[in-house]
Amino acid sequence: MCRKMLTMIKLRNHNRSHSKALISKHLVILLMFLAFLLGLRTFWFSFHAFPEHPPVVQGVLDMRGWDFENSPSISLDGEWEFFPESLITHEDLKQSSNDERQYVQVPGNWSSAFSRDAPSPYGYGTYRLRILVDQPLNQPYTLWVPEVEASSTVEVDGEILARVGVPATTAEEYTARKASFTVTYIAGDAKVIEVLVRTANFHNPIEGGIVRSIYFGSQAAIDTDRWYSIGFQMATFLILLLHGLYAGILYVLNARYKEFLVFLLLLSCVGIKAVSDYDNLLLLWLPIDYTWSIKVEVLAYIWQPLLMILLVRSLSDQGEKENSRPFRAYLSVLSLYSAVIVLGTAQWVYILAGTPFLVIIYFGPLLLFIFRISRMLMENKHDAVFLLIAATSIFSNVIWSAIMEYKIIDIKYVYYPLDLVAALVSFSAYWFKRFFRNSEEKAKLTEQLKEADKLKDQFLAHTSHELRTPLHGILNIAQTVVNNEKHVMGGRSTQDMELLITISRRMSHLLDDLLDVVRLQDKHIVLQKKPVHIQSVVSGIISMLTYLVEGKPVQLKMDIPESIPPILADEKRL
Repeated sequence: MCRKMLTMIKLRNHNRSHSKALISKHLVILLMFLAFLLGLRTFWFSFHAFPEHPPVVQGVLDMRGWDFENSPSISLDGEWEFFPESLITHEDLKQSSNDERQYVQVPGNWSSAFSRDAPSPYGYGTYRLRILVDQPLNQPYTLWVPEVEASSTVEVDGEILARVGVPATTAEEYTARKASFTVTYIAGDAKVIEVLVRTANFHNPIEGGIVRSIYFGSQAAIDTDRWYSIGFQMATFLILLLHGLYAGILYVLNARYKEFLVFLLLLSCVGIKAVSDYDNLLLLWLPIDYTWSIKVEVLAYIWQPLLMILLVRSLSDQGEKENSRPFRAYLSVLSLYSAVIVLGTAQWVYILAGTPFLVIIYFGPLLLFIFRISRMLMENKHDAVFLLIAATSIFSNVIWSAIMEYKIIDIKYVYYPLDLVAALVSFSAYWFKRFFRNSEEKAKLTEQLKEADKLKDQFLAHTSHELRTPLHGILNIAQTVVNNEKHVMGGRSTQDMELLITISRRMSHLLDDLLDVVRLQDKHIVLQKKPVHIQSVVSGIISMLTYLVEGKPVQLKMDIPESIPPILADEKRL
């Protein structure tokens, strides 16, 4: 008893030590991968970093002495002049005294600039900035405007160069549109570049005005940054699309594997979110208005955690029912939330997307997704470390997206694809490892089946040989009795003994058939075909079956005409 207890204690200590070693190993992998992601992100930020330049002060950016020809783009952050409740032009500024001007921070919410009892982002106004330059430029100047809520017109030195939506003084007259755009202007010998941005917002109840940094520089510098962003969005979308297509094809070929369908839906949501944010590429492909562009982006965002949970459930084989009460409750809440977004107005979409409820409905399942993968690691599931890397990449992408959305760090608004690519590569690595592991297991199982089949053949051969010896003894004894005692036995007994001899011979042929099973594997069966009278074969079979029907209301009769010709067959196997 004591020895058994000591064995159990040793086993428990071994398992505990193994679990600690496993946790330490996974923590090291996690920390190394986080350091790798952070290194990539740091390199990306340094590559797209802003050069040190003066800020905008009271509507003026003094860039005299700055070499735009050989410098990267700069941000126009700082104090812009703002004219609330006025959509003014360059000519209006020449004729007015500009007493209504204020200074607002760009980027930022313009709510505090309006003279109202309660701050509100609804309204219209005009931003003004003067850029002082004195260095010659052999190419046009370019402005990159990532986002203005919710409509805008850009005028440079009295020339309207871009219009997104229709800014107006009333909600009925204005048209909202969400787009990222550039403005190109040839300054010539001008020393002052005056930029006017007329904007109106009657859709977004959270914020209005210039909510993202505007970038300024030479056309080459701006195009480099913007096309990097667009190019990486397109590349990410195409990669997601191709992997989703593969998953869809695999699901069509084998509908039992629901994880392929879930993976397809997840990649679709991630891809739609990628092209509906930043440069709003989705609006270039689909004829949808401002309201539906916001709805599509939010819907693609909030359904991702649910699909991730479904995916890890199907991969973990934890045996949990998808119709469990917590899951059904979450699915009901998410469906109701989605229905309100689909049927509601743009104002409702912004309000719902800006509440803490969205954080709960998104980050709660996301943390559960990470927890499930951690549990798979603790249970030592095959290749779960790849899922851990994928979850880490997704979580990193979400955190940095939140940092950029809430402008916690001053970062150039250029799309960063590497987190999503790392997550996708990790998922793909998991699928490939799983495929190769299953292939190896099937190969091993095939070898085991072949070995078992070989043992079965050997058993049949051995059994046939073992049964043949006593059977031949019975046959010889019966034949001897018939030959020596035939004159003593009656007619009935003689027939019975002859039937016993016939049955013994047929059993001997049956044993030969068992040996033929082995020969069938090597295709060595040789049929001894010759003309056989079917009447004699059937007569012998009826004689053998007569004992089975004795005492029963069954009669066996043979009715085969003598005119039937012989058949070509192997009589022993017939």
